[in-house]
Amino acid sequence: MTIMQSILIIIFLGCLILLIHSYVLYPLSIWILSLISRKKYHTESNYSPKVSIIISVFNEEKVIEKTIRNFLQSDYDLSKIEFVIGSDNSTDSTNEIISKLQREIPAIKFFPFPKRRGKSCVLNDLVNEASSEILIFSDANTIYHRDAINNLVKYYVDPIVGGVSGKLNLIEFEEFIHSGSQEIKYWNFETWLKEKEGKIGKLIGANGGIYSLRKKYFVQIPTEYPIVDDFYLSLKVLEQNRDFLYIKDAEAEELTAPNLMAEFKRKIRGNANILSTIKTIKKLLNPSFGVISYSLWSHKLIRWFTPIILILIFIINLFLYQTGEFFQYFLIIQLLLYFLGLLGYILNKLNFRVQPLLLIFYFLMTNTAMLIGLFQFILGKNTAYWQSTPRQ
Repeated sequence: MTIMQSILIIIFLGCLILLIHSYVLYPLSIWILSLISRKKYHTESNYSPKVSIIISVFNEEKVIEKTIRNFLQSDYDLSKIEFVIGSDNSTDSTNEIISKLQREIPAIKFFPFPKRRGKSCVLNDLVNEASSEILIFSDANTIYHRDAINNLVKYYVDPIVGGVSGKLNLIEFEEFIHSGSQEIKYWNFETWLKEKEGKIGKLIGANGGIYSLRKKYFVQIPTEYPIVDDFYLSLKVLEQNRDFLYIKDAEAEELTAPNLMAEFKRKIRGNANILSTIKTIKKLLNPSFGVISYSLWSHKLIRWFTPIILILIFIINLFLYQTGEFFQYFLIIQLLLYFLGLLGYILNKLNFRVQPLLLIFYFLMTNTAMLIGLFQFILGKNTAYWQSTPRQ
């Protein structure tokens, strides 16, 4: 065996270990950690400080009124809720709808910004206008359960708590289900991980549609490049030595993308923008941050670079094909998995849904989107402008 082959084997095994760690060993370790290091937080069910619901919108005429009126059905004291809504130069009837609601609902503070600047700029301005100690962030299409605000807020009695995320349930469009999407299964796995991280107070990335934080721990979101606000703000709370919780009984619902192509584009945008966010919180990758660093590397960074790792494994496997049966069999397994993913997609188009094959296809589709997102990030093609998935 040559020195070059030995180096390639080391890289190959290293890549394989990284994947096994991110998808198997990390979930196992964070589950064990949540059992042995679970924190107890003081709560008061009747604690009801004033809260500001922050919503940034762009062309949300189809959903915004329903979302606002849904908040009015909350069992939280409505006299202690203010809505701080900003429109990022919407070009449909969003501004007219919110202005009309503002005349009906005095608690609405509405800011129709005349120039499109991106979600980060809007959120920064809205937080400056918020008068409450507790900020609750919602998407324009998020439907909160009646008790969600109460269940978020009651944890702020404990001073160590800097932020609290709720549980986001995804509701699939019929077309999305028939497209072969496995987003719900993927989301359920992510939700399970968030729950375990939240039990030790170290949630790595809140749910964008339902999360909250103390205003004093809000850090202005960078506006010079694209930022994923929920991810950024969660980590900034942790950086200030406060805990960020995940509370599964504070629930809300959102519709998924209407079809697989819309979901594919969303994942491309998401990965490109989240990689640019890493630049702003890179100090947390230092092992001195303990569990935060461990989770950030294991749950996020390795996962985002999975497509590169898969490509490296495949290419190195080709070079090592003649060195032994292990690499020959491993290459066959890889080719078989890629074929099965393609077969799952084709069969689904023919209305034959084989669940294991669809899972393989969705994994490959997701990583393809992440790879494109990575290239967009490297080439600087990602945009700071918020682009919601199509509404129906």
